[in-house]
Amino acid sequence: MDQIGGRAWVEVMIATTPAAGERVAELLIEAGCGGVVYEDPRLFETAKDQPVELQPTVPSGGNRSFRVGGYLPLHDGWQEKIEWLQAEVDKLRAFLPVGSGEITLRKRQEEDWATAWKAYYQPERVGKFVVTPSWLPPTVESGEILITLDPGMAFGTGNHPTTKLCLELLPELVREGMLVYDVGTGSGILAIAAAKLGARVIAVDLDPVATAVAAENITRNQVQGQVSVRTANLLDGLRDPADLIIANIIADVIIELLPAAANRLKPGGVLLASGIIDQKASQVRAACAAAGFTIRKSQAREDWQAYLAVRDGECNV
Repeated sequence: MDQIGGRAWVEVMIATTPAAGERVAELLIEAGCGGVVYEDPRLFETAKDQPVELQPTVPSGGNRSFRVGGYLPLHDGWQEKIEWLQAEVDKLRAFLPVGSGEITLRKRQEEDWATAWKAYYQPERVGKFVVTPSWLPPTVESGEILITLDPGMAFGTGNHPTTKLCLELLPELVREGMLVYDVGTGSGILAIAAAKLGARVIAVDLDPVATAVAAENITRNQVQGQVSVRTANLLDGLRDPADLIIANIIADVIIELLPAAANRLKPGGVLLASGIIDQKASQVRAACAAAGFTIRKSQAREDWQAYLAVRDGECNV
């Protein structure tokens, strides 16, 4: 993989399963990838009836397995990172269905990989929302709410089951003028959805890349008057009691968040917690009870769960 002019990268694709996809993505980021892309064969099936210009490109070689990919700079030491990745993926087998875990590599010049992921990001209808990439023309029917998105290097396109769960539940939770905290906002998709339902939103993420992307998407959707963006850890610095806290993150971080969430919600306020893998659902339920929350509703999609947890007393949404 000798570099041939310009900046070169190693494309790393890991064959796995949807259940293990999020953790595999975290490993890629830990290895030094600035972002990840999900290659989901289910999208190719659901897109067959779309106009040809909206259909995703079939992966090279006809590979139709679920894969998670990222890009590493092509410089000394990248081979050791691949070895580390393979070892960590193998360790996941103890508690997640990893699948083959096979890693495939390909050299990419910067101009190739910078936009290659766009082929796999297509319009998605979730509940009353239509999530459309910014570079494709929107097709919205009466009664649907359009979200135009460019996720860049931030999480959240509307394709992942955890995001879909939130988008499905938000219309029954959000009222005009309520205060919403979107913790771990990523691309800003859920903050935008809540704003389009009438909420005032503070969107928070620890990653400054994510908050920059979120701010761009918020402006793109013309809800900047309702949504402010902060770079911070979880609920740090947020003092006003909220009506709703959205936390589409991972189970361990949700558990860490719960005590602070209980203190930042109005009585009867609701926590919408998603990103909970089935294997950790019981831990999250126990932590909710310990923090003074009552789970009023749960919803599942594939191997993921989302909870509506109410703080002390009756639900006010």
